[in-house]
Amino acid sequence: MAPSTRLSPIPAEIVDAFRAVAPAIEAFAQQQGLLIERYRRGKPAWELRFARQLGGEAVIAISYRERTGHVLDVSAVWWVDDPATQTRRLRSEKVAVYDRRAAPATLTQQLDDALTIVDRWTLDDLGPPHGPFNPVPEEPAGRELRPR
Repeated sequence: MAPSTRLSPIPAEIVDAFRAVAPAIEAFAQQQGLLIERYRRGKPAWELRFARQLGGEAVIAISYRERTGHVLDVSAVWWVDDPATQTRRLRSEKVAVYDRRAAPATLTQQLDDALTIVDRWTLDDLGPPHGPFNPVPEEPAGRELRPR
């Protein structure tokens, strides 16, 4: 019997944590033209995704920290895939820790800081190639990333 590909439901405490900050994240994503992916692949995180003019894709991840529950980690990631060699070069950085007791404006500023960091990265900032990886399957229709 094949293993189930169905993801487990997201625990209520994680959904509640994101519900409280959803308006700030959604407004920021809309203002910046970023695609929001909530709980992608069952992860306790929201990802703000976009294509880079320099190539590849970038994500600002807002992740629930399960050990404490009252903080969300804000990270920036950018990667460029080379389909010919099936390798990936990437750069990632933890940008901030948002205390959910703080004002939503604090989170908005941290998201803006993360976006500024990604926008400053150049191809020289990417790490060495890793792989080989299998080619990534096409994403479902409607997942159009806007370049920045």
